[in-house]
Amino acid sequence: MAHKAALTWNGNGYVFDGITGKGIQVQIGTDEAGNPVGAGPKELVCLALGSCAGSNLVTMMKKMRQQVDKIEISVEAQQADTDPMVFTHVISRYTLYGKQIDPAKVKKALDYIEEKYCGVLHMVNKTAKTEYAFEIVEV
Repeated sequence: MAHKAALTWNGNGYVFDGITGKGIQVQIGTDEAGNPVGAGPKELVCLALGSCAGSNLVTMMKKMRQQVDKIEISVEAQQADTDPMVFTHVISRYTLYGKQIDPAKVKKALDYIEEKYCGVLHMVNKTAKTEYAFEIVEV
């Protein structure tokens, strides 16, 4: 499967109008003064990582018959101080809300995601140490 995206710069600072191969539009970048106009490229990588891992987690929790009502994910990435300023350390934190969620099953799912399933994570971990943490909130 090929993934496609197109970007256009119209002379405004460092702002790009992007469109995915599926027609989803996104604005990326900053104005001349450095003020955000859209998401930053590396922020988008963090969002991609969180949503890729998160969708895998949702799938696995359903297969493991865990009653998860909501998942919150935060991704924090540290980058190198010199060019090309790649990510060097990334931590993903998951908060799962539900009833009687088994922590061992969450750990098993997140380990599978780290080891095999999240393609974005496997791209990021070529340059960065990756780790995760999770908590369960009984509702």
